[in-house]
Amino acid sequence: MEMTLGKDSITNFPLRKKKNVYKRIFEIDFLRGILIILMVVDHLAYDFGILAPSFFFLSGAPQWLEDLSGWCYEYWYFDWRINLRYAVIALFFILSGISAFLSRNSLKRGMLVFGFGALVSIVAYIISVSFETNMFIFFGIISCLGLSMIIYSLFRLFIIKTIGSIRLWKWVALFLAILFIGVGYWMRIEATSVAVNSENWWYLINGRLTPTLQSYQYISGHVFTPIIYDFETKFNIILGRFWYGVDWAGIFPYLGYAFFGGFIGELLYSKKRSLIFGKNAEKEHKVERALRPLTYIGSKTIYIYLFHQVALALVAFIVFFLFGVPLR
Repeated sequence: MEMTLGKDSITNFPLRKKKNVYKRIFEIDFLRGILIILMVVDHLAYDFGILAPSFFFLSGAPQWLEDLSGWCYEYWYFDWRINLRYAVIALFFILSGISAFLSRNSLKRGMLVFGFGALVSIVAYIISVSFETNMFIFFGIISCLGLSMIIYSLFRLFIIKTIGSIRLWKWVALFLAILFIGVGYWMRIEATSVAVNSENWWYLINGRLTPTLQSYQYISGHVFTPIIYDFETKFNIILGRFWYGVDWAGIFPYLGYAFFGGFIGELLYSKKRSLIFGKNAEKEHKVERALRPLTYIGSKTIYIYLFHQVALALVAFIVFFLFGVPLR
């Protein structure tokens, strides 16, 4: 990244080029920039309100830090935050579908994301067992996102080669999107033991009606022991029938959102240029200069998404440690 001084210092973020082939699409990066900032703020609240207090004795913290942690804990369980979180996740999957259409190597990117999700699950298991705390992750959002990108890319390649028509593929993608989303919510209705009515139906969207599996137990009252489930149960966790761990996202209905994003990409971005500015490059350049920090963040979403939680958790732990909060 080049840094300049003087009157142009505010524009020190590089333009978002794609190796001189085509320029990145402004509105997609702009929206992704907003979404990733919301996600970072959300995870920062989680780290200060839930994660760090599970490793430190909050009663030994300064009053301001205890108050901050308490507010973050309450924020995490606000109904509006829970609903907003799942709206943001759905939009992320839709944008991932659009990006998979625009990308030349969406299958490779999907494998990278899925592999990182597997690594996160392994690290979370080690931390949970080592510190005897519930940080278990089996099939989290990162894993679901990566697998969705892989499935979408393989479906697109197979269908286009089979029927020989890109135009027809986009309608196949729409059909599959509706099918997968429908299957996902039917699966949640079928799995829940709670009667779905006019007052709680929206709990289906955020998954709060999905049966939750216990991740650990105490043997003889004091031996912390992870619960190892059989293959069928793990498969149902991946499908979306059971909720497991602190971060979970079944492949249904989120795979459907990725396919819907692919449909939008095929329908609206076949020319791979902005819908807002069209061919007006001068106007786009002026707007991008003004919003370049946000669009630059949006262009690096995949890297921020993969690594931001590690950095935020370290920040929370360092703050608790520096202010003398004792470890559990």
